[in-house]
Amino acid sequence: MQFTDDLSAWVAQQRWYAGKSHEPRFRILDAQPAPGGATRYLLMDDAGSLPALYHVPLASVASPTPADAVIVLDGEGPLVDAPRHPAFAIGILAEMGVDVSRVTGSRVLTGEQSNTSIVFDEDGQPTIILKLFRTLHHGENPDVTVQRVLSSAGSPHVPRFLGSLDAEWPDVGRESGVARGTLGFAQDFLRGVRDGWEIALEAARDQRDFTEAARDLGNAVAGVHGALGAALETADAGPDDVMATAAAWRRRLEVAAAEVPAVADRFAAIDAVYRAALDRPWPRMQRIHGDLHLGQVLAVPEGGWRIVDFEGEPLRPMEERAIPDLPPRDVAGMLRSFDYAGAVGGAPDAGEWAAACRAAFLDAYAGAAGAVALDSVLLRALVLDKAVYESTYEARNRPDWLPVPLAGIDAALAPEALLG
Repeated sequence: MQFTDDLSAWVAQQRWYAGKSHEPRFRILDAQPAPGGATRYLLMDDAGSLPALYHVPLASVASPTPADAVIVLDGEGPLVDAPRHPAFAIGILAEMGVDVSRVTGSRVLTGEQSNTSIVFDEDGQPTIILKLFRTLHHGENPDVTVQRVLSSAGSPHVPRFLGSLDAEWPDVGRESGVARGTLGFAQDFLRGVRDGWEIALEAARDQRDFTEAARDLGNAVAGVHGALGAALETADAGPDDVMATAAAWRRRLEVAAAEVPAVADRFAAIDAVYRAALDRPWPRMQRIHGDLHLGQVLAVPEGGWRIVDFEGEPLRPMEERAIPDLPPRDVAGMLRSFDYAGAVGGAPDAGEWAAACRAAFLDAYAGAAGAVALDSVLLRALVLDKAVYESTYEARNRPDWLPVPLAGIDAALAPEALLG
């Protein structure tokens, strides 16, 4: 009992624990042997609206280092977070089928939110990164599916995929009594990369042109859409898909209008765009990124952009995250991200800076191989839906930022809005 209590207390304090809105109720669902003499504990938290399963590998160490947080004590000594120990980390990499003969060390990256990333050195240089999923679901993680497919297709817009690892665990809700899902995957580590959000903020702050970078991003997003549409399931947007999307738009609009007076004032105008979009031609639905913004792209020195983090919402069921979606949703996400970068960067001409980025991105996307046709009314609806959601988020969490999505709503409602 004390073991479970200590382990639960540690998990509840981690950044990747997603149940901070409720009092957790943990139980150890399973304990499995892991590389390097570690044990993989699977902790179920069923106190929230949906049960969540957490992946917690622990290693026994005789003498913990200052970097080690002793999580629990058992009969063999202190147990610490296993990803910080090379015997476990390199062993997991080997189980993925990656050649580890030249690996000389490993380290955990700090600042990770929903997962744990481990970087491996070969001959003293970082060359491999392993993403260890902390929340597990039945089914292959979309980050693995999408990046493996894109890498196999030779896409230059994602890091090279190296391998992945699955596990099984008890699941009384399944006819077989067993669930199977992804523990993690490995890909090339890109040296010297910079986060797209950071670069864009600097450009906006320094009033530097960002349109060439925006054009390159448009080409990259189109290339990814084309490769995913060719390799994975696609489907026509039928009446049920259209109505489900419309219901989601309306639901988010009603929530925002109830909490943000400025959105309530614009309710009729926003809803009119939504209604008009229902009668427009919709593209085929396919796998997309689903949460695309400047923070999800990396600039490689002399190597263009790489798009990362195709995982989707970590707590959504895996089958939902694999459902085909509208490619213009990714386009809308990037357009909104330009607006945020311009505003947060604090440039005196933030609106003009963002508008130039949007125009360059859309022009490049539309002319690139793999691009999906962008209907202006549908894209306008998707941009508005994103900004409406942002207004609710900012009102609840960052009121000082609320003017950013409100300005985005007004821009998208303007007759001359540049949206395709």
